[in-house]
Amino acid sequence: MIPSLQFFGVAAYKLITASGVHIMIDPFLDDNPYSPIKSDDIEHLDMLLITHNAFDHFGDAPKLIKKFKCPVICALDVLHRLVHYHDIDRDLFRVTIWGMVIEECGVNVRPVESHHWSFGIAPDGSLLSGPAMGFIVDIAPDISIYHPGDTALTYDMKLWGELYKPTLGLIHVSLPEGEGVSLPHMECYKSGELTPYESILASQWLGLDHVVVSHYVDPECDDVVEFLKLVETHEWEDGLRPKVTVLEPGEVIEL
Repeated sequence: MIPSLQFFGVAAYKLITASGVHIMIDPFLDDNPYSPIKSDDIEHLDMLLITHNAFDHFGDAPKLIKKFKCPVICALDVLHRLVHYHDIDRDLFRVTIWGMVIEECGVNVRPVESHHWSFGIAPDGSLLSGPAMGFIVDIAPDISIYHPGDTALTYDMKLWGELYKPTLGLIHVSLPEGEGVSLPHMECYKSGELTPYESILASQWLGLDHVVVSHYVDPECDDVVEFLKLVETHEWEDGLRPKVTVLEPGEVIEL
């Protein structure tokens, strides 16, 4: 099977591996007005990965887990929210943290540190917080996908590139802006967790062959446009400029 990647907007993706395993990461669908795909439209799911507890990453996890009874790879704060406030079967979870590699459905999932926060507000007002993660997922013998969650720039990316050799990165370049996704006082935020230039450095340090631009809802927003310009003008080490793809929400590409 030809592996594929589908983008839903913000940082929500569905991966299909070479062996036919369907994996979703950060399933923000129903409350994402920019995604043409909603949770009821998902017909097959073998595994769910959640990087952190933010609303636009946690998304529709409870609904999808109840629908598919699939294994969930996440940190302990996400498990707590799903078990105690959404009545999810604890046995479905594969709880992990940076460095603790999980094999599920024949797929290796490596959690790596995300320099970010993970928090959610429970119905009773409790603050749920824990470590944010990124994931490196091996979807084919020659394709390893890095989903950073919402990390800020860290020189650890260079180490991950040397040790784990991800080939494709879902590299965020912006803060999503628009109805249903903007932060309060959006005008005060001058960048997302990575600026477009920092995203260039991250891509270079990771040694990526292919960059799929991430964490936006409008593929023509200023930060995406700036990132594409920087790709053309940056002096890439050894001239190894990665392939770059910008997707519309709902779009699918073969890898």
